[in-house]
Amino acid sequence: VGIGAKFYLTRRKFTHWGVDLSIIFLVFSLLIAALAIDLPAGTGDPHVRIGSSIYNYIPAEVETARPDLFKNGSFSVFDVLLHLDSEGQIDLNYHFNTSMDTHVIDSVNGETNWWYYTYYSGGNIEDNVERIDHYPWKPGTMIGLYKKSASYIQNAFSTFKEEVDRLNNNFASVIIPTVYVSGLTFNETFYDITVSPHNLRNQTFQNDVITAMDVIMTLGDLGYITYELTYHESFRGASYVHSYFVSKINADEAIGRCGYLYDVSDSFIWLSADERIITSPESINFYWGCL
Repeated sequence: VGIGAKFYLTRRKFTHWGVDLSIIFLVFSLLIAALAIDLPAGTGDPHVRIGSSIYNYIPAEVETARPDLFKNGSFSVFDVLLHLDSEGQIDLNYHFNTSMDTHVIDSVNGETNWWYYTYYSGGNIEDNVERIDHYPWKPGTMIGLYKKSASYIQNAFSTFKEEVDRLNNNFASVIIPTVYVSGLTFNETFYDITVSPHNLRNQTFQNDVITAMDVIMTLGDLGYITYELTYHESFRGASYVHSYFVSKINADEAIGRCGYLYDVSDSFIWLSADERIITSPESINFYWGCL
């Protein structure tokens, strides 16, 4: 669920002004695995679809290959693939590309040109341009690999490299050239915003990992906007959300099916802003939208 809205399912609220079993009859072994990682009801049997094949895994056994990003117990979509490879379920060939700050899949089971989709509880398959080892796993995550054109993959890689180049040129500071923020009654553009980490999700990410939500929080620190964040444990058809969303900017507050969406360099995916790690994108746009 990517819309930042303050609805009736709110459990907690974070405010900043200016600076300031429905699945009961599972196979016994799968139930034990789910309980071991505290899987909530309705999030399903953890598996990965690669082409037409299904591979099961136990999340509690997965370790992260990016301890610079994820804390112990948390991991990415890519880490699930590494786990399947370590178990001998798949044959994964990969390398880490420093110029793109990500792991690159060279082949799976002898075949090339794989891309991935991921979505959470209540979501759907969608295209994405997101580093696979940055995309956080959580209960209910669906993962799939499918064939994509070499040109699509290379375009994604070009975006990754541009971001790393921008980060290096700014001496490792995340400086976003253009930030757009709009609501029902306002439309603002900010330039060259140096984003500060706020560690809102430090139970998942290492301290100082910067997410898209840090952009809004930084604008608040600078006094450019006022905002409110709302925490959702669940939301409508999504049984497991556990994320913060932007519920109000300035005087414009989310209501009903309308609230704040966001793009990172024109890329929209249903990944909440507090879970989307950013490297150094060309732009970020928080805007009003209705579902």
